[in-house]
Amino acid sequence: MNKDIESSRARVSRRRALTLGGTVGLSGLIAACSTGGSSDTPPTTAAGSASDDAVALLARAPQCVAGKEETQGPYWFDVDSIRNDIREDRPGTTFEVVLRIQDSDTCTPASGGGIANAVVEIWHCDAGGVYSGFESGSRSANGYPPQAATPGGPPTQDAPGADTSFILSNGSYSAGDVESATTDDGTYLRGAQVTDGGGIATFTTIFPGWYTGRTSHIHLRVHIDKKTVLTTQLYFPEDLIDEVYARSPYVEHTGREANVTNATDSLFDESGMLTVVPTADGYRGAVNIGV
Repeated sequence: MNKDIESSRARVSRRRALTLGGTVGLSGLIAACSTGGSSDTPPTTAAGSASDDAVALLARAPQCVAGKEETQGPYWFDVDSIRNDIREDRPGTTFEVVLRIQDSDTCTPASGGGIANAVVEIWHCDAGGVYSGFESGSRSANGYPPQAATPGGPPTQDAPGADTSFILSNGSYSAGDVESATTDDGTYLRGAQVTDGGGIATFTTIFPGWYTGRTSHIHLRVHIDKKTVLTTQLYFPEDLIDEVYARSPYVEHTGREANVTNATDSLFDESGMLTVVPTADGYRGAVNIGV
């Protein structure tokens, strides 16, 4: 495993999440997502104004397509923080995710049908295929050897596979939702945004690595009026996956040739396909999600 990935996993804990740059607890913002929230005045601490390039890319992506309900997987927990940049210090190719949440009942390509003040959260694995909060289980599921003990600390043991226990979230926008009980303090590659007046939210992250038994993907949940209305996943073109994974640090996660692709993944759905273009420092991917 790439040493940069391993060392960066050790440096940021969940206890530090609310001190990271760009992070705001949702309790002060969630009122805007209630029925009384105004679509004309989105919270200034939320997504902000999307760039012209981001809006133009959304216009190129398929419009007014209902998002498919998909499993949240074993590695979701309510990180309960608003932030645009979810990388922390995770190494990998920079990837900007541009999302527009559309009302499937009123959406037209001309209007956009964007839903303001929806809370959108994403999470995904790092370049080595490991999820924050569940490093032991996801390492084991990817076939990594047990982690070495921290010098001066207790021994570290990997949990078998993706086994987790489940609790009920008490977070601002997911109260009562079933979440997995975390096994470590990591929060990297997780976060939420509140959509702007056009229904748009953007995130800065890294291109996700691959996880055993799945094609490359990003998990997504959409919340309106404090209720979860959609849980789904986002996907990438195969040629782009090949291009990114030929580089460091992704190339150090060996064995992908035996893993599934979009065509053989049991959950893949075209409604979650990102429209992607290169940028100066990585890529930008856009998708319109109807709810």
